[in-house]
Amino acid sequence: MGRSRLLMLGRHPWLSALLVSEVVALVVLGTLAWSAWRTMPSLPSLLPEDEITIFPRLDTADNTPLPSAELLRRVKAVPGVRHAAVGNQSPYSLDVSWAARAWTDNGHGDDALVATYFGSEAMLQTLGLRVIEGRSFMPTDFTPYTGDQTRMHATGAPAIISASLAKRLFPTTPAIGRRLYIHGDAPLTVVGVVSVLPAATSGFAQNPEGFSILLPTVPTDARLGPLLVRSGIENRVRVASSVEQALRASFPRGILGTSRSLAADRTSSLESLHPVRQRALWTAAGLGALCLLATLLLATDWMARHHRLELSLRLAFGARRNQLVREWSLELAAVTGLGATLGWLLLCSPVAARLASGALAVHPFETASLALACAIVLTIVATWAASHAFSIPPHLVSRSPSVRL
Repeated sequence: MGRSRLLMLGRHPWLSALLVSEVVALVVLGTLAWSAWRTMPSLPSLLPEDEITIFPRLDTADNTPLPSAELLRRVKAVPGVRHAAVGNQSPYSLDVSWAARAWTDNGHGDDALVATYFGSEAMLQTLGLRVIEGRSFMPTDFTPYTGDQTRMHATGAPAIISASLAKRLFPTTPAIGRRLYIHGDAPLTVVGVVSVLPAATSGFAQNPEGFSILLPTVPTDARLGPLLVRSGIENRVRVASSVEQALRASFPRGILGTSRSLAADRTSSLESLHPVRQRALWTAAGLGALCLLATLLLATDWMARHHRLELSLRLAFGARRNQLVREWSLELAAVTGLGATLGWLLLCSPVAARLASGALAVHPFETASLALACAIVLTIVATWAASHAFSIPPHLVSRSPSVRL
């Protein structure tokens, strides 16, 4: 019985199984990484971040209060300062995150997790928020906040909400004049809607839509939250330095942290929102691709060396090198095609949901396209490798009639 012309299939099952397994792993890991990338939250640039400087929560050496009104008066006197405010938190903050669940008169069925903001009178202007419906807060709307959270929502108050929250809670009616709740039974009345108000970083993963509420509650003590200062882009660093000097001169016992721009906080948020799982999947997929390519190249070279006599005899009996390369490419195409098909079937099975810790964000047709592309690329690589490995010099081509194929 004549020996098969196939070099790997039927002769080296262990090598075939290894290549199929590596292709399956690459298709699965690549699809999982693709799905994780699609579901990763994004942080679009929504505010004048390059104009805003964040001074972290202030403190004093002897634990004495820092009156917000006096501190803001000193800050606004610094040349170049356009607006300044003391708030409970800042967008993209890594330090603190205020959040609550908000619902309407319809009950908790349509509730949403929202970022809760409050601050002094210039909070809107400092953050560059634009009211697209309703009005801004009036001077009579503001109430003091001394640090007692249990009294913050003892009575009803006006509120400004983000457009995304308005669409979520009031999808069919205008939000202005409607009531919502975040604590207790005291309702908040919506008086305005802003286009956007991003959440802090720690709350962004659970609130990527940017559901936010801004309350007219003024911290009386500047130690209760960060100081936000808005200036021009061209002189932000100089103005921030001048503000620090003014604060140290006015409050010698105050403790100031290192200031930073809101743009820097956004950059840090983007870095922190890249989950470890996603990075691990991309790394594993990359390593899997490298291992598969290495196995493919080594297998091609090993086949050329291990079967050199057979290949030389076939060349001696009239076979062309292109024919040998084409046959090897077809073998590899069959192996990689089998692996890609098995990987696709695995991703279409219920096992994929367990591997992805939820539903895949990649359509089966996209997975099939990825598997097909993987098989095509590997076949092309195998063809290129074989065209070099199967180049047997003419003087090594055996013409011995005593050797039979």
